[in-house]
Amino acid sequence: MAPSKVSVLGNAILFLSALTGAQEPDIPTFEHHSPPAYPPPIGTGDGFPEWSEAYSKAQAVVAQMTIAEKVNLTSGVGWEGEQCVGNTGGVPRLGIRGLCLQDSPLGIRFGQYSSAFPAGVTIASTWDDDLAYARGLAMGVEHRGKGVDVQLGPVSGPLGLFPEGGRNWEGAGSDPYLSGAGLASAVRGIQDAGVIACAKHFIANEQEHYRLRGESAIAINESISSNVDDRTMHEVYAWPFADAVKAGVGSIMCSYNQINNSYGCQNSELMNGILKNELGFQGFVVSDWQAQHGGVATALAGLDMVYSP
Repeated sequence: MAPSKVSVLGNAILFLSALTGAQEPDIPTFEHHSPPAYPPPIGTGDGFPEWSEAYSKAQAVVAQMTIAEKVNLTSGVGWEGEQCVGNTGGVPRLGIRGLCLQDSPLGIRFGQYSSAFPAGVTIASTWDDDLAYARGLAMGVEHRGKGVDVQLGPVSGPLGLFPEGGRNWEGAGSDPYLSGAGLASAVRGIQDAGVIACAKHFIANEQEHYRLRGESAIAINESISSNVDDRTMHEVYAWPFADAVKAGVGSIMCSYNQINNSYGCQNSELMNGILKNELGFQGFVVSDWQAQHGGVATALAGLDMVYSP
């Protein structure tokens, strides 16, 4: 007996319903955006004995500065045009000279008689914290001997999760625990030599392509966005930077790329929310060169020092 039209229709409805259900499983969705986190916290050093004395001295000096002097001290120029890769202005009236910021995570860039130190991934493969510290100390001593105030390193961004990342080798590898241990040891070594370490690039800076307008082989209007859910951000990408903060790192550099469709150097959730509030970072955030995409927006998001070429 031929099936009725009703039964055929019913079977078709059941089949299509099952097919549709198979194609659209109930998977949690993630919207790629960064919620705002304002205002930027004001550093005081409270709860951090190693920072409290420095903040007390700094507050007394800053209270004497004009707005123009504050801007001069926190605005940088450079990139092959000055003594260092980056130089800030000073405050001559108060006897404060400008700062010298110099690459790189592996030794001094653009300098004569400079050592080329082993890559971060090479040191990490030894599983030797003492060696990682000794490497950081040696780099710090050499930077200090050249008159450098801030060494632009060490690196944990890129973390190295993508093989095509052109700078993966600068860090300690793609395991966040190992990367954090390597970052912390390097920070302690560099800063024990009297040089400020600058951990970079914060955060999810995982590829070289399309990070910056003008560097790409094709015209782009916006830099690429690394879209990361909250759990992955905390358990993978932010973990090494948390170890650097615990080690007392004095500076952190924000990255060129967008994170969840908000530029790294004006992403308030990352700089105000995670870095300064959650992790308790007490140092200053400096932009990568040409990574500032706004004025007020970046200041409110937690950027402390700006660099342009």
